[in-house]
Amino acid sequence: MRKLLAAWITLALLLFALSEGRANDRDETVMTVQVSAADHEILEGYFTLGDGATVIAKPGSPLFAFLSRQRGRKVKVVLTEAAGAELSRLER
Repeated sequence: MRKLLAAWITLALLLFALSEGRANDRDETVMTVQVSAADHEILEGYFTLGDGATVIAKPGSPLFAFLSRQRGRKVKVVLTEAAGAELSRLER
C-alpha cells in the first residue's frame, strides 16, 4: 500500500512539473527597465529602456506621451507574439 501511495505522489508531482514547464514555454519576454532620455533625445523620440533596448516613438503619439511621462521611472515591458496572422498595411 505504501509503495502504491508513493507511486501516485510521484506521478502527481511529475505531471505537475510537466504542466508548469509547458505553461512557461511561451513566446514571450518580460523586462522591468528604467526609462531614460536626454532632453535632445526626447525631441527626436529616442528613449532608452534599461541596458538592452532603445525605442523610437513618433512625437505626438500615445507611446511618446507615455514614455515621456515615465522618464526616470521603472516600467514593465511585455513582448509577446500577436495572435493570428495579419496582413501588413502601409499607412500614409
